[in-house]
Amino acid sequence: MAKKKHKKCQTCGTRDSTVTRMRDPFTEALYPDEEHEEVTLCAPCAVARFEES
Repeated sequence: MAKKKHKKCQTCGTRDSTVTRMRDPFTEALYPDEEHEEVTLCAPCAVARFEES
């Protein structure tokens, strides 16, 4: 059986099951009513990006 390929985090480069495509947590926190770029982040990087805002 082939291994399931995980997405790669844009920030740290990790590949695991916590990496997901989401709206940018940084801009979403600052401008909740705007359209947001989608980014691919692991859970720790998404939290860090949100906390930067």
